[in-house]
Amino acid sequence: MNLKFYSAIAIAALALASCGGGGSSSASDALLFGAVPGVYLEYEAEIAALLEKAQQSDNMNDLQTINEKGEALKENLHGELEEAAQAWSGKTLDVAAGEDLTVITPITVTFDGFFSSTSPQYTLSGDVETAREIDAKYSANLLKYYSSRQNELLTYGVLLVGLDEQGQQIVSQRVGSVQLAWANDRVVIPAKTKVKFDSKLAFNDGAADKYAKIKSLTLKVDSK
Repeated sequence: MNLKFYSAIAIAALALASCGGGGSSSASDALLFGAVPGVYLEYEAEIAALLEKAQQSDNMNDLQTINEKGEALKENLHGELEEAAQAWSGKTLDVAAGEDLTVITPITVTFDGFFSSTSPQYTLSGDVETAREIDAKYSANLLKYYSSRQNELLTYGVLLVGLDEQGQQIVSQRVGSVQLAWANDRVVIPAKTKVKFDSKLAFNDGAADKYAKIKSLTLKVDSK
């Protein structure tokens, strides 16, 4: 295998692993994950630029240098992501809770290691509760089933949703849950039910460009 072919394949593998296929870094911190998306987008852009150079070059020394630069970028990425992730730790999320939920005390994020080598994650803390009773809208058959198994009722997820300038959903991730309950022959989520933040908020490197476009955040109960 000649060096040009090897170098192009190696750098292409690095680029494809990022899923986004190239991009540009964000000029300011994103509402979700702060500087982390920008760091990852910059990495994608640099890898894409190296790949282009490798595909255009026939010089073996240049190709070796390009390959070494690609490897160095890959090796440095984790540390740069961790630095950005630590900087966002302790921040308070500016969240609109919507009609189903009420934010009693602010939601803060705490860095909690990595889900994968390029996916820093956070635990969430804060006091959020349902603003009203929410009917689970169970079918007659499900109501009959749970009427004698009320202790087996499950939970609904609580989603953290990122919206664009038009209020359209860009990203969504489960971060918590609310417990269903039996009341008046129905399955409901009672008013003032506390949200349990039982799922970590994890950065998805494949959505790095989407995080940079988020203009507002909201929480909602997921009935699916």
